Amino acid sequence: MFENIKADIRRLGHPKSWWIILRGLLSQGFQAILVYRVFHWLREKKIPAQPFRFIIERFIEITTGISIPAECRIGKGLRIHHFGGIILHPFVKIGENCTMYHCVTIGDRGGYGGAADIGDNVLIGAGAKIIGEITIGQNCRIGANAVVNRHMPDNSVAFGNPCVIKKREAHSGDRKQ
Repeated sequence: MFENIKADIRRLGHPKSWWIILRGLLSQGFQAILVYRVFHWLREKKIPAQPFRFIIERFIEITTGISIPAECRIGKGLRIHHFGGIILHPFVKIGENCTMYHCVTIGDRGGYGGAADIGDNVLIGAGAKIIGEITIGQNCRIGANAVVNRHMPDNSVAFGNPCVIKKREAHSGDRKQ
């Protein structure tokens, strides 16, 4: 758990600065991630915390607008840039170093099937929706307001509604997430 939290903090900026710790504690996105990490760990260790978990998760949902159920499987280094409107399905799997912006929904098809399996180093733009039991490959970019409802191969970009998926050209000047 602590290694995952350290990786999440490192994604916020310079890891040796006291400022980054303060920034993390004040960030609504990091607060939601921290609560997820703690309750996911408790769930994995089968330590009963359900009534307490329910209250804290609801408090975080109300104050941040972010819902990350403890059942999710999220790799280390998750970064949420802007808070608000982020809803994750309990069965979602997210790889390492994923970046999300506000108003992202990752869910099922209205009660049918599971949720997405998202690879490492994926950027999910503001307002993007990922719907259904699909696979998002490694190093993908999902544009703002894209609605992704089919598989994305590694190193691809999705944009639009309905989504258009294109192979992503690697550039040496790619901005770090």
